[in-house]
Amino acid sequence: MSEEHKNLYYIKGKIVIYCEKEVDDIDNNNNKLDVTTDDYLGTDKKEVEKIKENEIVEEVQKIVIEEIEKVQEIEKVQEIEKIEEIQENDEIIKNIEGVDIMSVNCVTDNCCECNAIFTNSENRAAFGYQAESASCVCHDICVEDVRDICVKESTLTYCIPCNPDGRAGCRGGFLPDGPPTIQSWRVLCADENISPSTNCDRIINNVEFEVVLRYNSSAGTTLVVVTPKDTLTCFWHQFARFPSGAFYTNNTSGLNQFRNELAQIDGSCKVIIIEDVRVGVDGNDCLLFIDYKIIDKLWKHENLLVSAIKPYVSGNEIDNITVSKEFGQGHQIGSCTGSGPCSGLDFS
Repeated sequence: MSEEHKNLYYIKGKIVIYCEKEVDDIDNNNNKLDVTTDDYLGTDKKEVEKIKENEIVEEVQKIVIEEIEKVQEIEKVQEIEKIEEIQENDEIIKNIEGVDIMSVNCVTDNCCECNAIFTNSENRAAFGYQAESASCVCHDICVEDVRDICVKESTLTYCIPCNPDGRAGCRGGFLPDGPPTIQSWRVLCADENISPSTNCDRIINNVEFEVVLRYNSSAGTTLVVVTPKDTLTCFWHQFARFPSGAFYTNNTSGLNQFRNELAQIDGSCKVIIIEDVRVGVDGNDCLLFIDYKIIDKLWKHENLLVSAIKPYVSGNEIDNITVSKEFGQGHQIGSCTGSGPCSGLDFS
């Protein structure tokens, strides 16, 4: 039996003390209460005994139920106020400029994938891990944190020299007989720029390719290098916020949100995927086709806390020495803008 509480109620001009059970017990016993007539105040005991017990029970039960309903109503109102406050705070957070929030529940160890690699004996030998044991710990790092992404696909069409029908032209000059084959290709340079001149409503992407063409003839083989260049524009409504994937709306409100976001952005990077390079014939013209995709990413310098493993620290070693360097001429993909006639090449 749960704890009882003695309360005083004024019933029909009399003060009666009764024992009240907890709410759960009241519900389990069909709202019946234990009422005693032995305890009384302010009147004669014989007079109290004249009051019918069922009337006392009914009156006390009614009062208690009313009190319970009042408490439940108060709790309900308080709960609604809490929910409204939480929703209001969530809405405030969502409206913070430059912040895109998604709720995620972590159900596994943050380092589980790294642990699987670190504890695999073959991987340890292949990757040179020396530490016998390592802990997944939190690291404070400064990184380029991607916040907005635009995906664009394009086919670059570029006219190349050839004579499809194998005949010389009537104006002289020289054209190779027949279309060439593709020897090789690569990205020569790439960059992107904001567009203040259009009120910051887009990001302009430049990409230049280097394609080596092989011409075969009776005289031998000739290699020709061409460097076609293309420009792709990502408008504000083509950007999706990371990680939610929500696009900026194609209206004034969306444009203003993108401008506010752009004010927080520090730089960009892009992924270039060359899907196909081929040569085709259109009438008496030979055309080079480059099918490619650009994933344009806008980032902000950010200080983040991440869970990670340091696999090269062991024994009495305090820390390892890590040195990095970007490869230079002939390998580095530089900027196309302002690089002169030899775009993307660095001879320093």
